[in-house]
Amino acid sequence: MSLALKLREGTSQNHNEAEQAGFIRCFMKGVLEKETYTRQIVAFYYLYSAMEEGLEKNKDDKILSKIYFPELKRKEAIESDLEYFLGKKWKEKIHISKATQDYIDRIYKISSEKPYLLVAHSYVRYLGDLSGGQILKKIASKALGIEAHAGLDFYEFPLIISPNEFKKSYREALDSLPTNESQQDEILNESRLVFTMNKNIFLELEEDLIKNIGKEKYNSILNPS
Repeated sequence: MSLALKLREGTSQNHNEAEQAGFIRCFMKGVLEKETYTRQIVAFYYLYSAMEEGLEKNKDDKILSKIYFPELKRKEAIESDLEYFLGKKWKEKIHISKATQDYIDRIYKISSEKPYLLVAHSYVRYLGDLSGGQILKKIASKALGIEAHAGLDFYEFPLIISPNEFKKSYREALDSLPTNESQQDEILNESRLVFTMNKNIFLELEEDLIKNIGKEKYNSILNPS
């Protein structure tokens, strides 16, 4: 079985579980407010910074070099979004949550010890961004009442003409990685862990959302009568 297929099939349950998180279910229903959304972008800032630092540091690695695509980088786009929501001094207004800290600690650990496991992080994050990004962008734009892509640069990939073609090329690159079966199994397990760490961030955001919109409204959205 190819690595791309192994990852897709092997993480399908994890993917579904992450999508069932209350925050994501509310997001998909168009229930979103700026404070909680901004906290999500803050989490993204920290984790993409760590991941892209690791990929950059190991870009000449025989495995990672094959999935090193600078056109996927999200850090600058996230910085632009944070400036939109928090102003030019946004760095003074953000802090790292526990779930996000656990996430980036893991990235830093594998970047030094087993950099090939960054394949899992790149795969889950970037292909997810390319796959569902445009849908989420439209929902966020309407829910937050913002026009064009102001504050939504995260979802823009100006250097990628066709997301579908790029995803195809990315999967082909995955299948060309010089990895053995043991390494592929490790990458699969790491991909599952990425989904779990993402879910933990969603749980934190769920708490924020409930606080900001109220428990009664939150429950009515997820469990309409």
